[in-house]
Amino acid sequence: MSGIHRSRIGREARVAWAIALKDMLTYYTRPPSIMFGVLFPFSLFLSFSIGRNVPIAQQIPVLIAQTLFFASSSIGPVVIPSERANQTFDRFLTSPVSLLAILVGKTIAGVIFGLGISVIPILTGVIFFGSQISNIGALITCMVLSTIGFSAMGIMFASMPGQSPGNVMMPLNFVRIPLLFISGVYTPVSELPSWGQVGSMLSPLTHTIELARYAMGGETFFGPLVNILILTIYTALFLFMGIRFHVMNQKKE
Repeated sequence: MSGIHRSRIGREARVAWAIALKDMLTYYTRPPSIMFGVLFPFSLFLSFSIGRNVPIAQQIPVLIAQTLFFASSSIGPVVIPSERANQTFDRFLTSPVSLLAILVGKTIAGVIFGLGISVIPILTGVIFFGSQISNIGALITCMVLSTIGFSAMGIMFASMPGQSPGNVMMPLNFVRIPLLFISGVYTPVSELPSWGQVGSMLSPLTHTIELARYAMGGETFFGPLVNILILTIYTALFLFMGIRFHVMNQKKE
């Protein structure tokens, strides 16, 4: 690799990190980020867990997966439409900054938000409910793959035209909420009908839940290797499609 290429990659990396840092400082405390990234998954968990004769320690992996899912995928749909409204995103595109660096920076912001929020249920489970982390490698793999993939999914949906986060959040939730019902959140995958198990295998949230459950000593239906493989495929797919959709929209404009 030539020195020019290394210099360019280093510059793009610094730009991406600067964009991520700006998004973290500006958008983490915005109402849509708090509502859809923090309150929504915790509310869903409470509605699911209250009244069930299941120890809280066994439900912690589900809460971890939900926070990874909703928190990571909520930042892009908040940031990009908001920046379209105040023309910040347009100024990025007309500056000597590549679209790839912009999208990577915004993906990083979603990753860090998802990781930060997911630490809350982990610590809560370990400190207050006796949860045990039996495989730290599996937990780290679950968190890293899931946050990158779900953050990229949010960036992909944020390619939709519009200057309001609600314009993106509504269609995004039409995908996120149905996934809850086939991913082992409310009904174990083993108890689903055969068509439900096929749908569950195709859901990335299923594999986040299973890998989190495996990391905390629980059993999985598909197995950790399949979980990691599917999450890796979805991460690559969401990253590719997110960049592709934004490039297509930029050419139209």
